[in-house]
Amino acid sequence: MITRLQWLVLGAVSILGSAAAQELPPRLPEAAIAGFEKRVDSLFRADSGKLLERAKKKKPLEAGRGNFVRAYSYSMVNFAARCLYLGEMPGEANAALAENAQHYLDNPKDINDRDSFHWHADIVMRLIEMFGSKGTKRVGIITAETEALCLKPIWLYAKSCSSLAKADHEKSQTWHIYGSENHHSMDFSVNWHFAKLAKDRPEYSDRKFDDGATAADHYRTWNEYFVRYCQERAKKGVCIEMMCPGYNTVWMKGFLNFHDFGDEPVRRAAGMLLDLYWAYWAQEQIGGVDGGGKARVRQMNGYTHSWNGIPGLGWMYFGIGEPPPTLHGEMNAALGSYRPPAVVADIALNARVGGVYEVRQRAQGLGSRGSTQASLHSHLQPNRLRTDGGGIIRYSYCDPSFTMGTLMTEARPVEDWTAISAQARWQGVIFAGDPESRIVPVVIPHRTKDVLNGFWSVQSKGSLITQKLKESKGGGDMVVWVSDQGLSKPVAADGVVLVEAKGAYAAIRVAGSNFRSAENRRPEEVPEGGSCFVPEDEFAPVIIEVMAKEKAGSFGDFRDRVLACKPVMNGSVLGYRSIYGDEMTFDTGYKQVPSVNGKAIDYAPLKVFESPFLNADYNSGVVNIFRGDRNKVLDFTTLTREPAR
Repeated sequence: MITRLQWLVLGAVSILGSAAAQELPPRLPEAAIAGFEKRVDSLFRADSGKLLERAKKKKPLEAGRGNFVRAYSYSMVNFAARCLYLGEMPGEANAALAENAQHYLDNPKDINDRDSFHWHADIVMRLIEMFGSKGTKRVGIITAETEALCLKPIWLYAKSCSSLAKADHEKSQTWHIYGSENHHSMDFSVNWHFAKLAKDRPEYSDRKFDDGATAADHYRTWNEYFVRYCQERAKKGVCIEMMCPGYNTVWMKGFLNFHDFGDEPVRRAAGMLLDLYWAYWAQEQIGGVDGGGKARVRQMNGYTHSWNGIPGLGWMYFGIGEPPPTLHGEMNAALGSYRPPAVVADIALNARVGGVYEVRQRAQGLGSRGSTQASLHSHLQPNRLRTDGGGIIRYSYCDPSFTMGTLMTEARPVEDWTAISAQARWQGVIFAGDPESRIVPVVIPHRTKDVLNGFWSVQSKGSLITQKLKESKGGGDMVVWVSDQGLSKPVAADGVVLVEAKGAYAAIRVAGSNFRSAENRRPEEVPEGGSCFVPEDEFAPVIIEVMAKEKAGSFGDFRDRVLACKPVMNGSVLGYRSIYGDEMTFDTGYKQVPSVNGKAIDYAPLKVFESPFLNADYNSGVVNIFRGDRNKVLDFTTLTREPAR
């Protein structure tokens, strides 16, 4: 049996800490891409020969709902996937797939529960495509009986959750989102894939879905929908659940099936959207740890790092960071044929070799909220996103020693935002040297799980001003959390808290107020393993300054530079000259738009993506990805539907 240490060494092109990665010369992207198969193979072989371990089936999350069996289904399906990949225990693999399918037939309420079924159903159909009766990898390893049984609960899901009206893309422009963004994409991916399989199977080809249409009708319509969906993300912003390492993983996992099993241009559209996403991620991550402003980073997830999800996929594709400890939503990628282009790998591996840069991106979030029921039935009302104006600018300052980022939003009422955009927004600093090292200014929940519309902010370079919004929902205190890992013990100097990372210094202060004791914080509010600073006035603006040591000089030099910057209140407007020399204004009464060097923040700029590596005009559909002499143009306007086969 290969030990975990052995397979980490065997599988990695480069498994290094963040700071070590920055000290190396530029790395070859071709080598990283070529190492994908070896890395993934090491993941599967680490568990070779292990018998099935079923995760527990859990009771419904709420009264009246189906059982919560997501983890159970992942354990069954991913065991089968590992066996099929390695060519071992085919009988046990078939038995696991059959048992999982039978559970849903015996518990039909679980099929349409949004938190269980569609999380794994796309993986089941991938396994059928690769190992079933027409398997592209090995034919017939999944038996005809198992294959037929697996499709039965998926049919029951699709017949009620798929509809031609739901697949409309003319009126909605694909910005009507059923449930949250990740649920919506999992839903339409499952509906598309089942229709693809069912249209050519005698037992399903003539059956009518609940809307009266056939599988062939649904397949054709979902093909058209998906191409438009990809075009719209290139035109108006990639994700509503912005840079969320957990939810983005399951948002995209079905796209890997479009890429591997779809017709042209569906396959091409999926590849282009995946290229765009990985460029979007690559430029802000540091050592595999995602940086920049985020949405739906819920509860404790914002204070710690996990190698599951998007960071785990980053390890698979680029050899950055560490491998995922388990495979769940990552399975389609592990078994898939998609590989990022060399220019994207070059950005992921080497973007910071050239020094500092800024990233600006538009994101969607304004709109009206839809049904909150716990299913994706086609008759339920979607979230309706507005794309006629501004609202959110993702801004990140990327230095070889840290990434600082926020969501610069208008100070709007909570009702103006869809909840999937406003929920659990994250901002802060990720430092090189330790994946857990970070500073997080955030509004913590009060008697609820998540805060909606918690803060607004302005940032220029490594200087951030942020404030709790009175229009927030479920918001408690604004706190600033400073991790123990990777950072020195915070020290106070004249009302400013100072901290040191491996390659940078940071300072935290409150304008017009002071910090009060953060003792007796409940563990569900902030975790152990860090220091928590709370402004005495919950609506006082918090200022965070971060600068690389090579620019700041000594710790004393940095301290003196920070203390020389004096926040000045003129009525409700805070004026502040940052350590970078930028003049910033911030209206704590929410009436004026924040400004940097006399220029008001533009929440609807001409660019949807703007950085040294990723560039596109808003609504153009033509995206340029480049680094050095490498480049790739993603022209989504060239996507036209060919007749589905």
